[in-house]
Amino acid sequence: MFDFASPLRGEPVRMVVAEPAAPALSLSSIAHRLWRGSGFIVLSGLFMVAVAVAVLGMLTPTYVSSIQILIDPSDLRSVDNDVTVRSPQSDAGVSLAESQTKVIQSDNVLRRVVSKLGLDRDEEFTKPDTTSPFAAFLKNALGMMPPPASRDPVNMALDTLRQNILVRRPERTFVIDVQAKSKDPQKAANIANAIGEAYFDEEASARTEAAKRVSDSLTSRLNTLREALEDAEGKVASYRAANKLATSTGRPFNDQQLGDLNQQLVTASIRTAEARSRLDQAKKMAAGDAGTALPEMLQSLEMQALRQQYATLSRNTAELATRLGSRHPAMAEMEAQQRDLQRLIQVEKSRIIEATRKDFDRAAASEAAIRKNIDQVKADLSKSDRASVGLRELERAAESRRSVYEAFLKRSREAGEQERLNNTNVRIISTATPARIRAWPPSPRIALPVALVLGLMLGGAIALLLGADRDRKRARKARRPSADTRSLRAADA
Repeated sequence: MFDFASPLRGEPVRMVVAEPAAPALSLSSIAHRLWRGSGFIVLSGLFMVAVAVAVLGMLTPTYVSSIQILIDPSDLRSVDNDVTVRSPQSDAGVSLAESQTKVIQSDNVLRRVVSKLGLDRDEEFTKPDTTSPFAAFLKNALGMMPPPASRDPVNMALDTLRQNILVRRPERTFVIDVQAKSKDPQKAANIANAIGEAYFDEEASARTEAAKRVSDSLTSRLNTLREALEDAEGKVASYRAANKLATSTGRPFNDQQLGDLNQQLVTASIRTAEARSRLDQAKKMAAGDAGTALPEMLQSLEMQALRQQYATLSRNTAELATRLGSRHPAMAEMEAQQRDLQRLIQVEKSRIIEATRKDFDRAAASEAAIRKNIDQVKADLSKSDRASVGLRELERAAESRRSVYEAFLKRSREAGEQERLNNTNVRIISTATPARIRAWPPSPRIALPVALVLGLMLGGAIALLLGADRDRKRARKARRPSADTRSLRAADA
């Protein structure tokens, strides 16, 4: 049988040897490659440090200063009717704070800063678009040169200033941060502080202008209202004089007289009632004994003296009767004296009763006269009621015009006073000071270590790549002799 699987003797046999895999990456191999490229890594780090030093030397340092402004949505209420009232609602307060950030960046505020600090004469803020004649010619030919109006120093300073400031409001606060940058730290601080002052001045100016507009408008309207009021009051006076409805205290004379008579009637009625009460008591006491006590209002000096004498005589008579007896001759004389005093007391009682009756008659007559006068005044008052209807209509018209005029007059005076008041509840809570550390470029203490680390990392990466390439080439060289030897051995067999 033929063995087709056995090779022919003498025929060379080629053996295909698979390419060996790249050596596995391990920490030792990485460390070995880094060690072999340590010189390159160090040079790379030093090179990056040198580049950082050169770049830092070429860049112009920039300093940043900032202020913080607190915007309170609820203004100080100096008057009840403020021209510019801010809403205390939270949503409106946030919108107000956001609006104030735009006001701070507005031309009106920034122009005040430019004028105050003279930035239109500062080379940093009025630098030309280009200093190269060729570049200027090329821009002019291509139509890229700005118009002459935009090259005005004030406008140039305004545009540069707007680019060099940052205004923002942190979330959930009513505090506005205003940052200004410049090549000079003192200038940056001056700009930030000037922006705060300019903002306050602009707010005060806007409120003063608003109050002035309102005051002028109200003043012009006051003249018309004053003429209308004078005309209405003249009609009231003419109507009152024509219908004999003159007043002395702001009320018609008949009404006044009726009110006075009613008060007099009340007083007269009280007097009549008191006189009647005294008369009734006097009539009751007329039948009483001489020793009966009298009401205080019916007492008189004569009555008091007589009663005192009667009491003394009665006491003496009783004592004498006790000593001498009731039939003694002296008792008759004492009893005669008592009868005389009783008669005098009765006479005084009669006089008091008569005087009390006369007082009652006068009080009743006075009350009747007052009632008669009241009836007469009521009769006269009914005649003037129809005329009073027209008078009240004219008075209501005059009063309404007076109310409008007085309200406008008060509002005009308040608006005039508000021109000199600043009730804005805004204040600077942090002023700007010259920065001690520049904002750009970074400080060498930060930039140089970072450059060194980046250089070392870049050098290390390049060293690893070069080491890997070197290892692959070395592996290929080591593989080629081994493959040739295996081919020769196969041919000999």
